[in-house]
Amino acid sequence: MSAHLPAHPGTALPAPVVDAAVEWLVHLWSGTATAESRADWQRWRAAHPQHEQAWQQIEATDTRLRGRTAGMVTAATAVTTLAGPPSPRRRHALRGIGGLAVGGVAAWLGYEQLPWRGWGADLRTARGEQRSTTLPDGTRIVLNTSSALDVRYTAGLRRLHLREGEVLITTAPDDAATPPRPFVVDTPAGRIRALGTRFTVRHDGIASEVAVYDGAVELSPLDRPDATVRVDAGQSARLASGAATALSAGAADPAWAEGVLVASDMRLSDFVAELRRYRSGVISLAPEVAHLRLSGVFPLADTDRILQSLAQVLPVEVRVPVRYWVRIGPSA
Repeated sequence: MSAHLPAHPGTALPAPVVDAAVEWLVHLWSGTATAESRADWQRWRAAHPQHEQAWQQIEATDTRLRGRTAGMVTAATAVTTLAGPPSPRRRHALRGIGGLAVGGVAAWLGYEQLPWRGWGADLRTARGEQRSTTLPDGTRIVLNTSSALDVRYTAGLRRLHLREGEVLITTAPDDAATPPRPFVVDTPAGRIRALGTRFTVRHDGIASEVAVYDGAVELSPLDRPDATVRVDAGQSARLASGAATALSAGAADPAWAEGVLVASDMRLSDFVAELRRYRSGVISLAPEVAHLRLSGVFPLADTDRILQSLAQVLPVEVRVPVRYWVRIGPSA
C-alpha cells in the first residue's frame, strides 16, 4: 500500500473510483464484512493510488465530523465532494448511510462506540483495551485505548500510520536491511522519524503529542515537511499540520502502559477528560466542581471503582441515572 500521506480532501477523483470507495464504506458499515472481504478491500486500496486516495479522503471527512450525531448524516453526503454530483449507485448507497443517523442520544452513543476509525486497521483496540505487539523487525509497540494503527514495512522504509489514539514504541535496530531503513510514524498532523528511541505518539483528531523517553525523534508538520524539529529524551512536543512546538512539561514514562492513571494535583475536569478515554458512555461534570484538584494512582481496569473513590476524596457526589451515564456534581 502507498506510503504517502493522505491527499488533500479537495482533490477530484474519477466517479468509478468514488463509487467503489462508497460501496466499500457501505459494506463495512453493514456488519456483514468477513475476513475475506476485508482482505479484498485492502487489495482494492493497494491496487491503485487513486483507490487509497479516495479512502483516505473519506476518513479525513470522518475526522472532522466525529463525535456529533449530525456528523453521521454529513459524513455520508460529504463523500459526494470527492467527484462532483453522485451517480445513481452512489446516491443509493449514501441514502443507506444517512439512514443510520437517527435515534438522538442513543445514536450518538452507538456511533461513539463503533470502531469506525479502526476499521481495516492492522492493529486496533477498543475503548478501555490495551494491546502489546512485537513487529517483524523486533520493534515493540503498545496500543492504548481506542487506537488504530497500520504497519507498512517496505524494502526502503519502516512506516507506521497512527489513525487515532495513542501508541508507545520501542524501536529495534534494522538488522535485516543494509543500509538500515528509516523508521517513521505518520499521523494526520505530520511525520515523526525515530532516531533509535522509545517514545509515545498520541493523536487527538487535531494534533499529535509526542513524548520521548530514550533517544530522539524528528517531527515534520504535514503542511511544512521541511520545518523539522528535534525532540530529545525527556522532552515532549505537539505536532500540528502547520508547526511543531515544545510543551512545557517534560516527558515521564507513560503510566497507562502500566495500567494506571496517575494524577498529580490534577484538575478534576482534566482527570474526567482522561477517564472518558477508558470508559464507555457519558461522564458529565458540573462546572462548580471542575476546579477541584486530586492526586493519586488509579487502576484503569476498574473505572467504576475510580468513580466511586472520587466521592471519598473530594466534596462531590457521583450518580448514575441510567446505564452508561455518570453525573458528577457537588455533594449535598
